Amino acid sequence: MRAREPARRQGASRFDRRRGVSACGVLAVALGACAHPAPPPERPAKPAVVRVVAPKPAASPPSEPPSHDDHDKPLRPSGPGASVYASEDSAKDRAAVPHDSLRAGILSDAVAVARRQKRALPKADARLDAAMNDLAHNLRDDDLPALEVVDFLLTHYGIAEPSPHLLLTRATAGADREIREQTVKEIAQVYKTGPIERVGIGIDRTGDLMYVVVGLQEKHVALAPVPRHLARGVSTAIEGKLFGTYRDPRVVVTSPDGKVAEQAASARPAIVSGKVTCAVDGKYQVEVTAEDAMGTSVLANFPIYCGVEPPALAPRGAGTRQTRVTAEAAEAAVLALVNRDRAAAGLDAVTWDAKLADVARAHSRDMSDHDFVGHVSPRTGTALDRIHKAGLRPELILENVGRAYSAEEVESGFMASPGHRANVVDPKARRLGVGVVLGKPVTGTTPLYVTQLLTN
Repeated sequence: MRAREPARRQGASRFDRRRGVSACGVLAVALGACAHPAPPPERPAKPAVVRVVAPKPAASPPSEPPSHDDHDKPLRPSGPGASVYASEDSAKDRAAVPHDSLRAGILSDAVAVARRQKRALPKADARLDAAMNDLAHNLRDDDLPALEVVDFLLTHYGIAEPSPHLLLTRATAGADREIREQTVKEIAQVYKTGPIERVGIGIDRTGDLMYVVVGLQEKHVALAPVPRHLARGVSTAIEGKLFGTYRDPRVVVTSPDGKVAEQAASARPAIVSGKVTCAVDGKYQVEVTAEDAMGTSVLANFPIYCGVEPPALAPRGAGTRQTRVTAEAAEAAVLALVNRDRAAAGLDAVTWDAKLADVARAHSRDMSDHDFVGHVSPRTGTALDRIHKAGLRPELILENVGRAYSAEEVESGFMASPGHRANVVDPKARRLGVGVVLGKPVTGTTPLYVTQLLTN
């Protein structure tokens, strides 16, 4: 079994001294983005990837598993796309999930562990089952699920919240008991990182090996239904309610031209209130962020397709392989990727700043050592505190923090988040420091903790 931590994006953090105020902007692989003196967002780090191969005799496969050639093609979901994003699955969603005794057993184990730990009991979500089924049918060998594909599947089936914790198991066909024994241990570890609201379980039994993917998802906002597709000129409200310790939600939107707009916060600290108007055809990326003691976090991130149909295929194949990389090489890669994305937005490149990089590395080390992804540290405070302690006094401070498995995954995650994207393509930014720290390997995968600091 391999447990993959969700890519983390803590909300983006921004501080502009010339404005004299802090403004929460906006998500890391899981990442985050927000504009204010105390940086925004990712949640604490999650479990990694655990692999178990159970010594059972192979059963006769009813059909052949996907070929390697098919595996490299963009993933096609097995079920139709949802018409709306909703907080709960529907009876129609539940009817589409085939019965499997292993799925029922893992769900029962997940509920039993939560009860023993005196936690809120998680619920099965058929939409998450469908997404995990698609991963189980398409991941092979030692693949990690590609972030873009996980995000695509969640939104395809109508889930607006960010990536779940993923537990990946490959075992000899028929090893149901061994899979449950290993999975329940990993579930118990995931529960220690945060409240799990949804469970989705995908199972592929089509070969002499079986693949199981379990998704454990947090949920901190209940959104009213939002259409996935709208005609040009039509508007939709983004409304909902926070629960738990979060407060002060904001809606941030990237329009088809790449521009990011943060909408005014609701007057009520637990109420989400925003709006998307389809002014032109294309994809509008919508993000809901909120604050807690760790800074800004991304609680929902989803596309609305205006005047165009939602895509029928994922942007790539389901699996990816982690390659060995040094922290120095990853930092250089992030710099190059940031300047690539700024050039695409018609902006000047930022230059490397060694002092900012030192501050960024120290924060990434703090996140790695203490297993969290966030802008606010109990030890060093906010990005503003850290930069001032280093003797720097820029007027503008932008911070993105995240955890992922490659420089490319980190940057693509930031650019997929309206708040983080706003930091990367801020026209006032002139200098960049990147700090990458390699986290502790978990079952063969090494997370990268990444901090981007942009200033003028």
